[in-house]
Amino acid sequence: MAEAIAVISFVSAIYSLADYGTKVVTRLNEFRKNVQELPANFVHISVQLPLLVDIVCRLSDQASRGEIAPDTEERLKPVVEGLHNEIKKLDAVLQKVLPSAKASTWEKGIKAVKSIGAQKDVDDFAAVIRDYVSNLTAFQTTHNSDLIRRLGTFLEEQRLDDPMPDPTPARTSIWLNKYEGEADFVGREGTMIEIEQQLKEKNHRVALAGIGGVGKSRIAIQYCYRFRQQYPETHILWVYGGSKSRFETDYQRIAIALDLPGREDHEINTLRMVCDWLSDRKNGLWLMILDSADDHDLWLGSTARKSSPGKSLPLIDYLPRCDHGGILITTRDSQLGYRLTESKQNSIQIMRFEPDEARILLVAKLSEDRGLSREDADELTSALEYLPLTITQAAAYLRQIDISASEYLELFRKGEADIPNLLESSIDDPGRDRETSNSVFQTWKMSFDQILQQSPAAAEILSLMAVLDRQAISQELLRGPGDSFLEFKAAVSKLKAFSLITEEKSSSKYSIHRLVQLSTQKWLEHFGTLPEWEEEALAAVARLFPTVVEYKVWPLVQDLKSHAQIVLRYSITTRRCQLARANILHGMGHYCLEQGQNTSALDILLQSRELRVENLGPEHEDTLMTLGLLSVAYSKLNNSREAYELQVQLWETTHRVLGPSHVLTLKSMSRLAIAYNRRGESKRAEELQLQTLQAMERELGLEDKATLIEMNNLAFTYNKLRKWEEAEELGLKTLNIRTQVLGPTHPDTLTIMTNLAWTYRAQARWEEAEQLERKALEQRLESLGPDHPKTLLTMATLARIHARRGWWSEAERLYKQVLEGHRRLSGPDHKDAIRVEEELAELELAR
Repeated sequence: MAEAIAVISFVSAIYSLADYGTKVVTRLNEFRKNVQELPANFVHISVQLPLLVDIVCRLSDQASRGEIAPDTEERLKPVVEGLHNEIKKLDAVLQKVLPSAKASTWEKGIKAVKSIGAQKDVDDFAAVIRDYVSNLTAFQTTHNSDLIRRLGTFLEEQRLDDPMPDPTPARTSIWLNKYEGEADFVGREGTMIEIEQQLKEKNHRVALAGIGGVGKSRIAIQYCYRFRQQYPETHILWVYGGSKSRFETDYQRIAIALDLPGREDHEINTLRMVCDWLSDRKNGLWLMILDSADDHDLWLGSTARKSSPGKSLPLIDYLPRCDHGGILITTRDSQLGYRLTESKQNSIQIMRFEPDEARILLVAKLSEDRGLSREDADELTSALEYLPLTITQAAAYLRQIDISASEYLELFRKGEADIPNLLESSIDDPGRDRETSNSVFQTWKMSFDQILQQSPAAAEILSLMAVLDRQAISQELLRGPGDSFLEFKAAVSKLKAFSLITEEKSSSKYSIHRLVQLSTQKWLEHFGTLPEWEEEALAAVARLFPTVVEYKVWPLVQDLKSHAQIVLRYSITTRRCQLARANILHGMGHYCLEQGQNTSALDILLQSRELRVENLGPEHEDTLMTLGLLSVAYSKLNNSREAYELQVQLWETTHRVLGPSHVLTLKSMSRLAIAYNRRGESKRAEELQLQTLQAMERELGLEDKATLIEMNNLAFTYNKLRKWEEAEELGLKTLNIRTQVLGPTHPDTLTIMTNLAWTYRAQARWEEAEQLERKALEQRLESLGPDHPKTLLTMATLARIHARRGWWSEAERLYKQVLEGHRRLSGPDHKDAIRVEEELAELELAR
């Protein structure tokens, strides 16, 4: 009787195993059906597990027929039970990664990526299964040779009918988080879970909001590492949202990392290009951290921004909207965070640490016993108001010097008594959070005093960083021309050791946390040295900012723009600073002209002229340089009278003051000839341009940029005078020289190319004109971007050529692109947009 019960028990276990194994096989097949690009080890298991179930079923048949002896069954029972447990483990893994039938595309994609993370579990399972198969195969070999032979045949048929696919190569994912993870990261587990839930279940955008120094960015950094560990094939992108220039720079970095076409050109419309690439589902999953998105007008736009011609779109328009990517936003403004998520989900509010969490963080940051009692730690963290940044700073200070927590607290208390100004309840930070902890300043005071004693050079660097834009501060800005590089690096290392600044990986640029920056400014203000450092910052930016903004220095201007915007706000009236301000404004005005931002250029150049006239006089060479650019701005804005009067004045002044052969004199002659053309006096323009070109070739050389510009101007005048042969001959000559000197894709080369195309158009040589305009358009799209005025001009010209040739559909397509570009650039009511609308209407009538 007992023997019969034992047999039933073993048979039941075998049946149960076979039934459960069959269900798991079904689940695997479903998984394989629903998820494309299944990892190789999942495919392997889906092929091998049915074979194992078949062996178990055959064992079940043998046991039910009484072909297995009781003692053999006893030896097999642990094998069967263990195998059952392993299959249960596999099933648990599958349930975590198997998407439901109603799963969204995002969820299926996430499940697919989760299967990558589960590969180790599957590999471990496969190794154990191999052991079980060996044992069962050995048993079958001993007890049933015919079964083994049939099993071998089955294996061979399975291999031939369903060969093992080659593993799909994993996509190379990019990692653009430039900050290190923290091994001693404390708490925030609930926040991490909430982030993951919102990313998956809501709008795939999550905002973290809270006061500065509360740890928003640190949470985002840690989440990046956790997310990457779970989903290793997902792109991780870190973008700074505190200024437009830094946002553009980080999008450019993404374009380079993704190897996007045109990525090396700083003037391509990188924001739109990267946004479109990320929005394309076929490019895979990604997570973007948008850090420090604090400026409401920058991100959402203002009434003035929207109505003012030439203003760019709010940055929110460049955030991808799709279901295969997620955006984690950090911001001080919870309302802005709510708007940026574009959902009904409120921002996740990041609060100060609880006292226990703050104490744990402090002890972890100290990393060793510093005589810190629980009571001292509680008092210190309370004085620091439980802000992670202030706790980290205090811990860095204690690590650097041999001082106990009680001694530190005593110094802290003395600071309260000695410097009452540091006890103010808030910091003036218009438009932003006003709950900044007083203790940030106290912590800074202790750290700065120590740094000042140990490394005065480090204190100077930090003082300079405090009055620049706090992000992407280059070594060149911080290090004076005669400073030792080794001493500079040593000073920077001291600041990093106190956790006051961070160094961006592989970029030789530094950042200072906002709270540290505000604390430093407060300290400098207290000791009366803030104006001195503002002056130094203004001088440093002016030293690097180019005044002649040619194509090759555009990237440098992009790097300096955010710092220039900061230092230009300083109200310093010394002559040195006024001249530095004038230099920066002159360079920025020139850059705006190069970008087609003519209204902005005019405003900026007027400021530069006023400063230079006041400090240098109206006939100084630098003043005359600014007047020359100002005349160009007037001309580009079709202010013909102002342009002509200024150009006449310039020609007379430069000829008298600088002499007839000076480069500014020659440029003023060239610009005066342009004014003649605009007044309809093309014959007079031709005479002056021939005289100017002869002098430029003699004084500057044939390959000088000014000489080549004048050759192009003369070819333009020949076109106006209908001297087609002279225009073509000079145009071809100029194009050849420019191509050799500057390269075929340089913006100046493309200008002469479009001028030559005009010569062909005027003679109805449509095919030759179309070829040149098309080539120029391709290059301008790549180098200048789709919204640059020169790009739009070329596109409109090509549309007119197509219309002339009867290519109505192609002409219509181009006209619509030009219209949209002008609307984005200048608004729907701008004269350029209206003109294109009219031409498009005429095209419709002519078809």
